[in-house]
Amino acid sequence: MAERNEWRLAMLPALASKSKGGYMGRTALMKYMYLLQTVRGVPLNYRFTLYSYGPFDSDVLSDLSTAEALEAVKTKLELYAGGYGYRIKPGRNAKWLERRGEKFLARYSKDIDWVVKKFGAFTSAELELVGTIVYVDQEATGGRKRVDLEQIAKLVHEVKPHFSQAKVLQYARQLAEQSILRASA
Repeated sequence: MAERNEWRLAMLPALASKSKGGYMGRTALMKYMYLLQTVRGVPLNYRFTLYSYGPFDSDVLSDLSTAEALEAVKTKLELYAGGYGYRIKPGRNAKWLERRGEKFLARYSKDIDWVVKKFGAFTSAELELVGTIVYVDQEATGGRKRVDLEQIAKLVHEVKPHFSQAKVLQYARQLAEQSILRASA
């Protein structure tokens, strides 16, 4: 197992154990990794693109499968009235994997705590929205042109019409107040 992969893999049980209830879902995992890399600068080396439920990189799911095979995490399918979801919890080899990536985890422990504290209570839909807002903000401001929150909200609403522009703007303002976005208020 390459050293960099151990770092990334070690993030999975660490995030799951620190998440509300000691577990997280796949959407939370994907958005946590995105926010850690994009907002906090944690060098995870994923290549996120915008997908149906916000920023996505299939390598995150590949890492999840590897961590499952190593029994560092275990995933359980949960059935709900409106569909299904996944519950990712630390597995029996979680501590072993975390020890293998302990320098990386120690270096970025404040970032891990930040993402779980800031977004741990969010629903999958809220994480989808936040991830998409951050993604659009990064793309729109990447060329260093001046963009305001109303423009961000309009762009996100075009991509995600199931979120009202008012709701997108509400979340964008909250993210901007917390210095998570580059766009100006």
